[in-house]
Amino acid sequence: MKVLSSCNTSKTLNAGNMESLIECQSEADTKKCPLLVPADTEDGLCHSTDGTKKRKKVISQSFTLRRSSTNGNSPGQLDSGAKITLFGQPLSIICGDDDTLPQPVQDLLAILYMKGPSTEGIFRKAANEKARKELKEDLNRGENIDLKSKSVHLLAVVLKDFLRNIPSKLLSADLYEKWMQALEKPSKQEKIEELKVVADKLPRPNLILLKHMLSLLHHISQNAESNRMDSSNLAICIGPNMLSPEMDNTLPLEVQKEMNDKVC
Repeated sequence: MKVLSSCNTSKTLNAGNMESLIECQSEADTKKCPLLVPADTEDGLCHSTDGTKKRKKVISQSFTLRRSSTNGNSPGQLDSGAKITLFGQPLSIICGDDDTLPQPVQDLLAILYMKGPSTEGIFRKAANEKARKELKEDLNRGENIDLKSKSVHLLAVVLKDFLRNIPSKLLSADLYEKWMQALEKPSKQEKIEELKVVADKLPRPNLILLKHMLSLLHHISQNAESNRMDSSNLAICIGPNMLSPEMDNTLPLEVQKEMNDKVC
């Protein structure tokens, strides 16, 4: 994560299935566009709601909140009658047929993209445990929640909880050794190229969420002087939630710590 965050995104993520990332919008822009713009439009353009087109730039993903719909579930929204919880499920189960991320996850990403850069200690500071459990339960029940009214730190903790509970983690425990081998390459550029190769082996829903997460973390790290969360600090707080080996809990603590350090 530290390697990827410090590099030009076009060189980092534009390989294989990795589409170019969309230019980030300012908060003023997000008010004009109610939809979360897809990261992989076919023509390389960012389509706005008024029908105009803008050329995409590579660096970060555009996140905006969807307006709630009264005419049924929007793409990526969990069906409350399906009795499928949001947490603890493979992404392939809870994402839409077109690999659309679940609506609550999209909303979490959108709010954190807007408010995270100005929030000191984002992803590091804890939140009220009772509030975390209640929000998690509400999301699992598929309830319509006004996430914008919640504490930013609470939303960050819940997103970490979601990542931590993805079976085999977002970066796939099966690929753990390949991720580690990529870090053994002698030069930074070789590390980047090998990391892209490994990332391309992820299931498509995992790859899409990874792209959004890297964009969000990069965006937050750009304002590290005020939020005190540079790429290194973010990696420490987020890394173990995104990848961990299928380790035996009987391993000595120092060995487990060493493995976590490599992940970060």
